[in-house]
Amino acid sequence: MLQLVPSDQLSQNEIDAAKLVRVDQLNVQMQQKNSWPASVVVAKAYLDQLGRNKSVPQEWTSRVSGELAAADQLSGTARSTALSKLATQLTADAAGSADAARVRTLAATVKGMAGAKP
Repeated sequence: MLQLVPSDQLSQNEIDAAKLVRVDQLNVQMQQKNSWPASVVVAKAYLDQLGRNKSVPQEWTSRVSGELAAADQLSGTARSTALSKLATQLTADAAGSADAARVRTLAATVKGMAGAKP
């Protein structure tokens, strides 16, 4: 079986996020839109893309990655609160980014994680 491997153009987080997509029926003529669940691996994949494209400073990706990891270690209300706070900050940060759309998508993913049960 063929497998993708991480490279300077594709991170392990992106590979893992791609594996989360499931379709009930494949019809390439319909060009259905794929959607990813709100999960840590998807958020990390967005961070990898932002860092690789140099859309945000390295310090920013390191800070967000640390906050995401810390929030993911929490549970219940504390987890939800930490993720909601991070999502709000990411939404504000989007305005100063060279890739505001991707930062907003990251914020939406983190916000979705805040509302999901761990």
